[in-house]
Amino acid sequence: MKDLTDTPALKSKDGNPQAVSIRIEPRTMSKAKGTRRHDFRIGKLPKYVKADRVKLNRTLMPLRPLGQIKKENAELRIKASRQRAMKQNAPVIMSGIITFGTVAAKLFESLPIEQQDAAFRELAKGVASELNTSLESLVVHLDETTIHAHFTLRAYTNAGLSMSEAAKRGTLSRIQDLAAEVMQSYHSEIERGHRKWDRIAAGADYADTLHRSVRELHYDLPLEIEMLRQQSAEAKRELEALVEDRDIQKMELDADLDFAGEELQSRQLELARIKEDEKAHRSELDALIASAEKTRRHLAELDAKAVAAEKKEKRRRTYMARLAKKEAAIAAQKVALVQRTEAVEAAEAALAEKTRAHVAREHELAQREQRQEEQAEEARIKSADLDARAGEISLEKEQVATARSELVTEAEEVRAQRIELNAGLAAIDHVVGAVEEGKIWVGENGKVALEDPAPIYTAPKGLRDRLMPTIFRLVRKIDQTEKRASWVEALMTRVRNLMGRSDLPKDLEKETQDLDADWNK
Repeated sequence: MKDLTDTPALKSKDGNPQAVSIRIEPRTMSKAKGTRRHDFRIGKLPKYVKADRVKLNRTLMPLRPLGQIKKENAELRIKASRQRAMKQNAPVIMSGIITFGTVAAKLFESLPIEQQDAAFRELAKGVASELNTSLESLVVHLDETTIHAHFTLRAYTNAGLSMSEAAKRGTLSRIQDLAAEVMQSYHSEIERGHRKWDRIAAGADYADTLHRSVRELHYDLPLEIEMLRQQSAEAKRELEALVEDRDIQKMELDADLDFAGEELQSRQLELARIKEDEKAHRSELDALIASAEKTRRHLAELDAKAVAAEKKEKRRRTYMARLAKKEAAIAAQKVALVQRTEAVEAAEAALAEKTRAHVAREHELAQREQRQEEQAEEARIKSADLDARAGEISLEKEQVATARSELVTEAEEVRAQRIELNAGLAAIDHVVGAVEEGKIWVGENGKVALEDPAPIYTAPKGLRDRLMPTIFRLVRKIDQTEKRASWVEALMTRVRNLMGRSDLPKDLEKETQDLDADWNK
């Protein structure tokens, strides 16, 4: 069965988890019986089936008798003017399955049941129409891991061709296109799978694109599952390490930022205190300047009032002394103010530098968090891809389990057939030996009797019905032959007695001698 494909613009080396897929395979009569038991859950359930969910399965179209389908296949071959008779191992039906990727299955299961059944019917009938044959059965399974549907088709087309002649590569590709087209009409997010050669072009190994046999899957799947499990565990460990590293770095950065914030706040408080102190000094300086100015006015007033020289001189010295103190204080205050101003400017510069460092640190933290988020997202995507692959492997495991169940069923059938065959051969040997040894005869009542009939009843009824009438005819023919031989022997005895008579004519003597010689040959 060909791989599924996506749109040409979205090539990938892996399968598409949003895709719908169809696979069809031929089934001979014996395998068709196993397919019927599996599809309709007849007999013992496989181990992978959830018994409590079997009642949820939906039969949308029952399967008619396989013998009737086989007869119809033979009639179609005759209609197509096929000269050779149909082989005993010729396919009777085509077994098909409609499956979904992990994402597509969830999308499809979100639809109402009526729409699900309508989608399966439309797709199965579309496949039958594409292959020019008839749809024979359709059943929806809900008792396994994911929803899927099994369907069967007649193994010959309406023109009398076998599916191996009718289903070419392009036909199978169109079936995949049809599957995507039908399912998209019910849910727009369901897609077509990735084409095999597109996947190879995107880097996939050719072997990964093939539909593997049951034997290959028995060997490959455990290895692939273990590898995926290890990859998933490794990806989760990497993700946990990234998250832990991110948390540690974030804690460190938060601590640095908290410390920087506290230091910045301390600097801001110190700057405010310095500014407040500067303001107080300026107020004090302004008061001193105002006081000095007042003293100068007093001096000017003294000069104007022309007070006594001594008193004036005394007052002048007093005012001059006060003025000197005030000017000294003003000079000191100015020096202190310059120092304070320089300290404020230095504090503001340091604060600006700290602010720039704080902003740069926050920017670095944002960039680091973004890189960690990107790495974590890549790890999550990788983990999701691994989970999707694990889901596909799980579906393949289900298919392997189905195939294994079919193989077991076929083996049981072969074993039963072998037992019937051995019983039939033993019955034939017993009857032939009885004929050779005279242990089967025709009784006085005209009926055939067998000395030991027990082995005959262990043979299959069909064989008994075909074998015993022939054996009875043979025994009756032997009995008739023996009776006629006895009658002829008695007749010849009478003839000899007649020929031994002395009163026979001379011309019969030579004839009598020739007849006796012929009888004794």
